[in-house]
Amino acid sequence: MFRLLPFVLIGVLIISCQNLLAEDVKSLGTVYISVGGDNKLAWFNLDEKGKLQKGGEIMTDSGPGPIVINHKQKILYLGIRGAKSISAYKLSNKGTPEFLGGNPIFGNPVYLALDPSKKWLLTSHYVEGKACVYKLDANGIPTGSPNQVIDAIKHPHSIQIDKSNKMAYVPNTGADKIFARNWDGSKGLISTDVANDVDTKKGSGPRHFCFHPILPEVYFINEKDSTVSVFERDEISGKLNHLQTLSTLPQNYQGPNTCADIHVTPNGKFVYASNRGHNSIAAYRVDAGSGKLEAIEQKVTEKIPRAFNIDPTGKFLVVAGQDSGRIAVFMIDNQTGKLTGTDSVEVGKGPAWVEIVARP
Repeated sequence: MFRLLPFVLIGVLIISCQNLLAEDVKSLGTVYISVGGDNKLAWFNLDEKGKLQKGGEIMTDSGPGPIVINHKQKILYLGIRGAKSISAYKLSNKGTPEFLGGNPIFGNPVYLALDPSKKWLLTSHYVEGKACVYKLDANGIPTGSPNQVIDAIKHPHSIQIDKSNKMAYVPNTGADKIFARNWDGSKGLISTDVANDVDTKKGSGPRHFCFHPILPEVYFINEKDSTVSVFERDEISGKLNHLQTLSTLPQNYQGPNTCADIHVTPNGKFVYASNRGHNSIAAYRVDAGSGKLEAIEQKVTEKIPRAFNIDPTGKFLVVAGQDSGRIAVFMIDNQTGKLTGTDSVEVGKGPAWVEIVARP
């Protein structure tokens, strides 16, 4: 028995050290996933080593899809595609969503956005061919009928207001056109003036986009021809001037592919885009002077990476595999932009959106 004591003590010390190490690994934030096939909203804690720990999940109405978050007020908005509604959740300090309220909306939402003042919620509706503006009440809940409904030609797939709070951009995937319209934030109205609208390459299918955090460049992912286009935004007129278009695929790839999502790192050094078919994340380096892109790599990831996002620190990229039912984490090399896998966990059937909130 006495001979066993040293081994018991060693075992206790090992367990104690493991617990101390676990406590030393800090949480970077909470990852929220809408899981469309299982009708739920799931969340995970992301630590500084790029590992995920399950936080919890709640059931939703049929077909949860797009998410947008008011990071200041800690409110998560979830678009419910089947029910044609929006649900608002207050996020606790631990990241747990608490239902605030909801509201029916015009149609099936494929994208949600907030204007910089956080007074208006904007939606795009792919099937219905519309974009809408909804007023938010004092509690941050969308109220009543839309303040405005815009005809968006064919298959609008996203909508965002620029950081100056003066312009609204709406890519029409089915019409190969990008709306560039004046935005009145005091009234919650998008102009119907078409003067600055942009016709993109026929068959390109502009889908999602992101603004560079410093430069005037805007990066669009083109769903149908598997490319990324770089536009420079005129800071006075808001007009978009095309600078560059690059493939998202390796030169020798001959298989089917469509593109889905695009994001830029918080420091503006790298842009990433998702390939559905090649099942990869295309990485690009941003030229600090021109804002143009240089291809780095295509990193193979989960099957059908429809949605992904970058954590607020810029250290990790989290991608959801629509067909694999998993979410994967990749570490971003701050010097090269290359991705290294750190974790992959099951989340459920048909994950459709990824948002990440920094831990307070």
